[in-house]
Amino acid sequence: MTFKNFEIVHVVAMDQQHCIGKGNDLPWHISADLKHFKEITQGGVVVMGRKTLESMGRALPKRVNWVITRDPNWAFEGVKTADSIESALEQAIPDVLASEKPNTIFIIGGGEIFKQTINIADRLELTHVELDVQGDAHYPEIPAEFKKVATESHIDDKTAIAFEFATYRK
Repeated sequence: MTFKNFEIVHVVAMDQQHCIGKGNDLPWHISADLKHFKEITQGGVVVMGRKTLESMGRALPKRVNWVITRDPNWAFEGVKTADSIESALEQAIPDVLASEKPNTIFIIGGGEIFKQTINIADRLELTHVELDVQGDAHYPEIPAEFKKVATESHIDDKTAIAFEFATYRK
């Protein structure tokens, strides 16, 4: 199901147990994954939860950043806010249309935001990291209607961590 004819794309790295975070931080550092994330999302509109933005410490450059927060007084330089996923997606439409990627909205975290949007996602850009971190934030189970359509395996030069870029589509 698309959202008003826009493609909803999840972009996330996760370990073997679907862990995506530990202590409000990424539990690994893989330069190639960060570069991959940047290539996918740069020039587009990203939607995330407040904790995800706070863990990054800054708005992502060369992207329109939408943050979902229930706190009406919360503000952060370089981001737009909404009080729900639905509101963020609706309000982001003009930004998406004006972006370099005018048909796509990127959901970039965290765990609760992914969980609440998995059913409207059209494509998943997942990095499967060959680790078992035991973190505290997790990606939901991938619904059966998603099929893996592309993969690319790698090993990080600095850490020797094996990982795979995978694209899933409904």
